[in-house]
Amino acid sequence: MALFSLGLLALGLAACASVSHSPPAASRHLEPPAPEEGAIPSPVTRPSLLTPPEPREPLDTYTLIATDVPLKEVLFALARDAGLDVDIHPGVSGRVTLNAYDETLPNILDRIARQRPVRFERRGKTLLVMPDAPYLHSYRIDYVNMSRVNASRVAVATQIATTGQGAGEDSGGGGAGNNNSTTEVSSASKHAFWDTLAANVRALLGESATDGAAGASSVIVNKEAGILTARATARQHRQIQAYLDQVLAQSQRQVLIEATVVEVVLNDRYQLGVDWARLANTAGNGFDFTQSLLGVDLVDPPFFRVGYLRANGKESGTLSATVRMLKEFGDVKVLSSPKIMALNNQTALLKVVDNLVYFTLEAETTTGQTTTTTTFTSTLHTVPVGFVMSVTPQVSRTDYVTLNVRPTISRVTGYVNDPNPALAAVDVQSRVPQVQVREIDSVLRVLSGQTAVLGGLIQDDVDRNTQGVPLLSSLPALGHLFKYKNDRVRKSELVIFLRPRVIRHPSLSRDLADFAAFLPRAGAVGRSRGEQP
Repeated sequence: MALFSLGLLALGLAACASVSHSPPAASRHLEPPAPEEGAIPSPVTRPSLLTPPEPREPLDTYTLIATDVPLKEVLFALARDAGLDVDIHPGVSGRVTLNAYDETLPNILDRIARQRPVRFERRGKTLLVMPDAPYLHSYRIDYVNMSRVNASRVAVATQIATTGQGAGEDSGGGGAGNNNSTTEVSSASKHAFWDTLAANVRALLGESATDGAAGASSVIVNKEAGILTARATARQHRQIQAYLDQVLAQSQRQVLIEATVVEVVLNDRYQLGVDWARLANTAGNGFDFTQSLLGVDLVDPPFFRVGYLRANGKESGTLSATVRMLKEFGDVKVLSSPKIMALNNQTALLKVVDNLVYFTLEAETTTGQTTTTTTFTSTLHTVPVGFVMSVTPQVSRTDYVTLNVRPTISRVTGYVNDPNPALAAVDVQSRVPQVQVREIDSVLRVLSGQTAVLGGLIQDDVDRNTQGVPLLSSLPALGHLFKYKNDRVRKSELVIFLRPRVIRHPSLSRDLADFAAFLPRAGAVGRSRGEQP
């Protein structure tokens, strides 16, 4: 009994004892964010392959011979042979003459619609025949909503004016004589795609401009959405669709224009310029030269073409080989090598210049009773110096590209002081930059992939260097005996290479495969930041 009581006492003490339990550590309380991968995915250079479409069953063919037969009887016979129900509008009438042998049903119905003003619709197993009344149909036009106007002007003017006292004149007036000579070339182009398209579709429907302005137009154009809606008959809709297909096929053609502007410092052997005939006579170098002064029946403009052929007879994809040829005539310096992509009949402009800033000062002096005040007015002017090129391509169906190109190269040759007497009176100099401009404005026609050359711009640069003995070289009479003059004349020629390429498939796997090497590869960004690939 005592042993049992002792056991109960021990059990009670154990139950009253405090038990200390430590809470478990939070294992998933806050998790650090997963590290982001710095490598960028490789560009998609090849489109995913689509599953081939399921082959369609060939359509059944029918033979129909009808000579001056009522149209309804012909339609009932066709519907019976084709196993179709037919609903004919009461307004459908007339007779047809047709001889069709093993023709499909859509072709036979199309031939009937060309004889009679009817329209057909297929709804399930029912053929609906109705008069060809005007109905609305929308066409999607994928073209940018924008109108562009381009104007350029190149002018060379020479003006010589003399002013003197007229003989036998009582007054103090003077007589003046002017000798002006001006040569000017102006060109302008307006690209209003949507306005022209709407006007042409209205012309197809036989509408006049006054009808369209009065609200009776059957053509609705939504430029923002790129949708053209026309109310016309089925025959007119076929004409509109054929016209839109041709317009979009031509207007959406692209041209990649590669230009290289090279300055050749001519050596002593070729002071008359680059001898292109010498390059043409070099056999086995892979270059092909063609020159046309008058073209064929005065259709093509004069041009000089340079082509570089590979061993397989295809045109090369670079102009570097053409430029390397010029090293025979002197030192070659590439001034610019731009590449421009432009749509058909759209003007592209490339401008890489430094805008030089200069100021013109006007001094106005006001004299008072005791003081004289001079006020200066400063006007800011900028002069673009560098390379500017505008080009407008036109692509023919035979891949001939007509280019209206205007490259302009300018540079600063020196500075002159503003000869304003008011500035000289207050001892202020305003320096104005002297800018040398070399420019060509030409229209030429080149086959896609071939290179046209514009050259012959030769100029002389004179570097005058004078050295002498101090003090002795400045003597009035004997100073020239202690001087040394070194006048160096440098003759250079500017050559411009133009190579247009018609781009049919603008993708890295097709026509633009030459530029894939310039894209960053996968992981290139991470390695440039010091990360591990």
